[in-house]
Amino acid sequence: MITPITVLALSTTLVAAAPSPGPSVCSNDTFTIGERTVNVTLCVPDAPPKRTADGRRFIVTITESLSSPGATFNREETLDFLAGTDLSRTLDDVPLDKLGIAGTLHLTIAYRPGTIRLEHALLIPGAKALK
Repeated sequence: MITPITVLALSTTLVAAAPSPGPSVCSNDTFTIGERTVNVTLCVPDAPPKRTADGRRFIVTITESLSSPGATFNREETLDFLAGTDLSRTLDDVPLDKLGIAGTLHLTIAYRPGTIRLEHALLIPGAKALK
């Protein structure tokens, strides 16, 4: 006979046995935009990236976390990086409206398996260099 306690015990066991996401490698940068401080964290899984069928590119899903006093948002973006180089770069645009800031961060992201780094950040419109 299955009782509610048995169901609870089984569901707890199944949740505990579910695989957790692996560790991440992250970069963290802080900028001042107007009067506001904005923190940008980029994270990639600490695992070998997937290659495209032709082997020329890495397909990497990164997690972007942006925060400013009173507002925070996260998003996942799948980006392409060139394989076969010591360091590969790609571009990403992040609208800042969820932080209550007009504009977009235009990011240059550097990647090699096991590392990620925000190389350059430009606030547009206006082309204000932040990094």
